[in-house]
Amino acid sequence: MDLRQIRRFVTVADLGSFNRAAQMLSVSQPSLTRSIQMLEADLDARLFERGAHGAQLTAMGEELLPRARVILIERDRAMAALAALRGGGGAERIAIGTDTAFATRRLPDALARMAAEDPDACFHVVEGGTASLLLALREGRVSLVLGTRAPWLDLAGVQFEPLVEERASVMLRAGHPLLAHGMPDLAALARARWIVPDQDSLVEGWSQMFIRHGLPVPPIILRTSSLTVIRRALMAGDFVCLGDHSTFADALGDGAMVALDVVSPAYTRPAGLFRRNDTRLSARERALIALLKA
Repeated sequence: MDLRQIRRFVTVADLGSFNRAAQMLSVSQPSLTRSIQMLEADLDARLFERGAHGAQLTAMGEELLPRARVILIERDRAMAALAALRGGGGAERIAIGTDTAFATRRLPDALARMAAEDPDACFHVVEGGTASLLLALREGRVSLVLGTRAPWLDLAGVQFEPLVEERASVMLRAGHPLLAHGMPDLAALARARWIVPDQDSLVEGWSQMFIRHGLPVPPIILRTSSLTVIRRALMAGDFVCLGDHSTFADALGDGAMVALDVVSPAYTRPAGLFRRNDTRLSARERALIALLKA
């Protein structure tokens, strides 16, 4: 089994066709077929079934595909890291997955400082929920994930380093009708129009906030992963939202929004860095982590 065979296997799997894969790779179809047959012989496993709908992965092929991607990505990361150590400039591109809270302030600040210190550094940032980002981490599509650690996350093969204790509160605009007679209690908030960020950890924490106090879980009027939509809707209407203080720090700081802690103790959970157990961090990745901790 060699890297050329693995790359050809991944290309066929992605395109679902030996013919299209051969065109993509600029090789003859017989040469591509022989490579796959040799890989199957090495692994003692049939990887594809050919039919009217093209090349379909077998169960063995499905099992191999994510691992094959990791092999190729780690090879590219190793080559880039070595080039950087040789003074090869910005060949290394650090792929980072981040949740909304880190994307709002901590990560951009760290990237700005690193760009000033290391002008050749390049980054690829993907924003999403922590659970989906951990899948990308296992598949090698990102090398670092920044997010909150929820109890139900599958951390097999992954290590977590806490960087901060994230605090979530009920967010609403200053001047919201619920504030007309002082701070509302949780029963009043159970009747409010709720926006909930599209993050499993926040949705679960939000639901438990009501369940633990014997209140019905209100309907979610708006669930979205767009921070722009959440902020605009909160400021334009009579919505309330459960959100991290770091995410809404600017609006809270200038008095445009109010944070309510209506339960005790306040809802908190650790947030930090996830990475694969079997991966060695490059010098630039270590430098970025140091800036995130600063």
